Amino acid sequence: MKKFLPLFLCILITGCSNLLFHPEKEHIFTPARLNMPYEDLKIQTPDGIALNAWYIPAYCSEKTPCPSNGIILYLHGNAENISTHAFSVIWLVLHGYDLVALDYRGFGKSEGSVSLSGAETDIQTAIDYLLEKHPDKTLFVFGQSIGAALTVSAVAKYKHQDKIAGIIIDSAFAKARRIAREKIAQFWLLWLFQYPLSFLVPENNAEGNIARITIPKLFLTTEDDQIVPPHHTRELYAKAVQPKELEIIETGGHIRALNNEAGKNAFLNFLKKNNPSE
Repeated sequence: MKKFLPLFLCILITGCSNLLFHPEKEHIFTPARLNMPYEDLKIQTPDGIALNAWYIPAYCSEKTPCPSNGIILYLHGNAENISTHAFSVIWLVLHGYDLVALDYRGFGKSEGSVSLSGAETDIQTAIDYLLEKHPDKTLFVFGQSIGAALTVSAVAKYKHQDKIAGIIIDSAFAKARRIAREKIAQFWLLWLFQYPLSFLVPENNAEGNIARITIPKLFLTTEDDQIVPPHHTRELYAKAVQPKELEIIETGGHIRALNNEAGKNAFLNFLKKNNPSE
């Protein structure tokens, strides 16, 4: 809890515009560290920002090239960059899926400065890029934490969401300002200021956008998530339209549902069920 105090003092004093994001520019690892092939992608946004992403193809130890079941666009959380997030989900390539890990503007080797609206544009641009470059491959979009909330907002506003096979929403907050109020309220010194301070946080209203997504949706979280409590996922699921699925794992913590076999099976079953190529 103490690690949040400087952030909210920063809001109190200056109204920090980038409270929600904590990017790092340096890459710690690359897939080459695991002897896995990958490609650095450069994706140009409509507003002239060059984004960086990794394209990690499906991996088969005995087949070259490895047949692909489709592409998963992976959207990470609010800190660091793809080099510290992608390795927790790289196991997906062993199940026959190409993995594309995107860094939003301001993260890693992507240009620009961080912002919620900019990140939504980045996601939509990456979707456009993948649909154009790989028109014959099934596309899924998978977001974790703030990446999950951004997935909801970006896909809800995307004009061609019917071209996406499905989305996976892992540990999303329902609203940015709501999670900000919850965190501020944990400090007795700031409790009375939770509402005014929360309005200094840029809004991302996943709860207000989720009903606009008509394609298949899988919601994931854990009961003991202390960063984004599971009631956020339940609220999003309740307001989502069919088709939708919910998997809540008892223990594990924030964005750790896929560390559990039940969570992993729910994910893989969702992909298979909504993949016309399988």
